[in-house]
Amino acid sequence: MRHVFAISFVALAAMAGPSLHAGAAQAEVIRANTPAVGLTIDRIGALPDAERGAWADYLARSQAQHLADRAALAAELPAGATPPPPPLAIRGNSSHMPLDRPAEWYGSAEARAVADAVVSFQTPAGGWSKNQDRSIKRLPGQRFSNDAETMEQNPANFDAPADRFWTFVGTLDNNATWTEMRYLAKVAAQAPGREGDAWRASVVKGVHYLLNAQYPN
Repeated sequence: MRHVFAISFVALAAMAGPSLHAGAAQAEVIRANTPAVGLTIDRIGALPDAERGAWADYLARSQAQHLADRAALAAELPAGATPPPPPLAIRGNSSHMPLDRPAEWYGSAEARAVADAVVSFQTPAGGWSKNQDRSIKRLPGQRFSNDAETMEQNPANFDAPADRFWTFVGTLDNNATWTEMRYLAKVAAQAPGREGDAWRASVVKGVHYLLNAQYPN
């Protein structure tokens, strides 16, 4: 949502002491952020000639991967089948992927089950969405992201999705993607043989996602 910086009455009262409470409290908006503008071919066209090529290639790769991710998801279900409901939204997901347990815990059945669930939510591009229960595996055809169709379609909202059925796929917001990668690396470290190959491959896929996401500048 639009971020507004204002003088806090509570903070002001704490600094001013009892004298403030005797008069009327006032607050003033001192600055407001506006949502960032997305990367478009029109914006690229306004760049110097020497910079346009790299940015145009970046945008084309991003759009191609977007289509590939959508196609891969659609291919998980037979034609005409109804997709499962989207994953339930929770506030944060790091509690299901603890990074502070003793090393031996990451070799437990519990830790491995979470790792398998984490891998199931990795997009073909290599990233993850956010705010999800990572202890439950994604079902075939189930969306990678939560039910963003409930989000307000407000251009002033920083998080307003361009497509309510495909948003934050994937993202680094709310510690997503890199937390999954760190968790999988800890589990894979306790499975140095072939049994850990799928978790290691998922981490490598995540690294490629981060490298591909890096801007040309």
